[in-house]
Amino acid sequence: METDHTFSSDEQFFANLKNYCKIDQDFDDEILKIIVDATALMIARAIKWESKPADYSDEPRFKIALMKQVKEDFYERGITADSYRPVLSSGIDGLINQISSEVNTDETTEHDGTDNILLSPNGDQSGNSSTDQGSES
Repeated sequence: METDHTFSSDEQFFANLKNYCKIDQDFDDEILKIIVDATALMIARAIKWESKPADYSDEPRFKIALMKQVKEDFYERGITADSYRPVLSSGIDGLINQISSEVNTDETTEHDGTDNILLSPNGDQSGNSSTDQGSES
């Protein structure tokens, strides 16, 4: 799988991220870029399974969520990473849900995280269980 470097290679975004994280030095830049790429993919997949970070390059809420999560991951690595932390920081859950609801226009189709569509108990996608099958009016 090819890594999407949309955000880690964007000099303006990277400068803003370092300012947001209050990072003045350059010696951790490579680690920070790896965290940015991994986090961008994680958030993009949380929004919509098939999406890529580049799909949200013009979405300011995605950038805010990315900066918040990268800051959390950057400062909570090492010894402090052994304590319990949620996978996504709670501050970005709302942003992900907002963007996800706007991106996923077909809310009647559910997926299991792969290309398999989940069917209702009666075997259809609609989720409507028709109880009057076979009866004519």
